[in-house]
Amino acid sequence: MRRYLFFIVCLMFTGALIQGQSGYTAGSGGDILTRLLDDQVEDQVSIVVDSLLVANYYKFITRNRAVSGVPGFRILIYSESGIGAKEEQQRVRARFLSLYPGIDAYYRYDEPFFKVYVGDCRTRSEVLKLYDRIKGNFPNPILVPDDINIKTIK
Repeated sequence: MRRYLFFIVCLMFTGALIQGQSGYTAGSGGDILTRLLDDQVEDQVSIVVDSLLVANYYKFITRNRAVSGVPGFRILIYSESGIGAKEEQQRVRARFLSLYPGIDAYYRYDEPFFKVYVGDCRTRSEVLKLYDRIKGNFPNPILVPDDINIKTIK
């Protein structure tokens, strides 16, 4: 008898969990603003939203989907243009990676300059520590705010 009662309670609990999970999820394709505006019922508070606010909301969503990374800092160690700048950019990056194997280095071409950025630092204090480490090997490094990659924890 106890087994049957335990089985029925477990079955009811599982059903309640499944029903609780069937609601709106972030990955279901819709966004929260559309859901709020579409799911209004008579006896509830109605939401009135200005069209400019809706337009700015969707611009914000589109921009965030286009940007990869989070705000942070990098150090610019090379920026040149002209003949041979691209080859020198590759040499500078290779030299940096050989001196500092645990720190990432990135190519970038901002017309007309070939640039090399290093580091993925979340805070100014973190980038200043990196700056102190590399300033002896790379003359005139420049701290630059940038969107950085987040390292995964293993």
